[in-house]
Amino acid sequence: MSIAPVQLPTPLRFLVVDDSRAIQAIVKRAIANCGYSPLEVQTAQDGEQALDLIEQFKPDLVITDWHMPKVSGLEMVQALRQMGHDNIRVGFVTTERTPSMLEEAISNGALFILHKPFNDAELAAVVHNAVKDLVQQITAAMNPRNAGAAQAPDDGDAPLSHSDMQLLLVNHLGNVPFRLIPNEKLTLDKLTANNLLGLYTAAGRKGVYAVGIMDSNAVCMVGGGAARMQPLQVRTHMASGSPDQAMLDKASDFLRGASVCLQQSALPVKLDVTLSKVSVVQNTFAKLAEIVAQDGQRSDYRISIPGYGEGRMAFFVVKT
Repeated sequence: MSIAPVQLPTPLRFLVVDDSRAIQAIVKRAIANCGYSPLEVQTAQDGEQALDLIEQFKPDLVITDWHMPKVSGLEMVQALRQMGHDNIRVGFVTTERTPSMLEEAISNGALFILHKPFNDAELAAVVHNAVKDLVQQITAAMNPRNAGAAQAPDDGDAPLSHSDMQLLLVNHLGNVPFRLIPNEKLTLDKLTANNLLGLYTAAGRKGVYAVGIMDSNAVCMVGGGAARMQPLQVRTHMASGSPDQAMLDKASDFLRGASVCLQQSALPVKLDVTLSKVSVVQNTFAKLAEIVAQDGQRSDYRISIPGYGEGRMAFFVVKT
């Protein structure tokens, strides 16, 4: 992910919490790759030390491990909220995959949950998403003529956040390990010959509210993983570009599950969002080119599953 450098009038503050100094160094390097300057980065070995630092350091974003001695990452976040620090942003970098635990983290305000192992680009992407509105406010304040722009809705807001997508996949795939890479824009040339298209409607609104697209690789992987198929079966269907009916059914269930996240992300009020139609379309379908070319509210992801391969998916709120 290429991020343009941003010069700020005051340092952006990050607190990295992990009992591994090697992971601390990796996270600090990824933060530096986000392009923000100046930066202040402090580290803590566990949640207890982090809570002591937060009072004086006042970080803009805390990036924390989950499983640590003394005070875990989740316990630290819960303590933060109980202390009244609702404005401190938090993201997790962890091996934890239990759906109920991830839901607990999200309910306590986690902006992202990035699973280990990860690379610098993946972490830079989720960190960028976590602080981009704050950076926009700071840069707008530098130029009073643009101050009003900071109050406008961000057309780039993701309809499905990284945490929402991760939780959807964990609930759908169970113990099948995966990596979810955000912000790799889906373009027409990256689509496969056949793709699964989901159309969403919203109560009280005419026409299509949102669109979900999964390339055939993602359909085979998500559908095959949910159906507990063997990697060889999944790879065979991926190679032919033809998911079987079981894969299509499970992938459709995944798209249906996404309607809850689309409903929660709707602005300015929550909408009753429903998956109204699912169909297989070719990459030559004219409307598809128009959809993937749109800017604004969209969420783009690449998914990788060991033994299966990689696929792409994206969700778009249709411009009105």
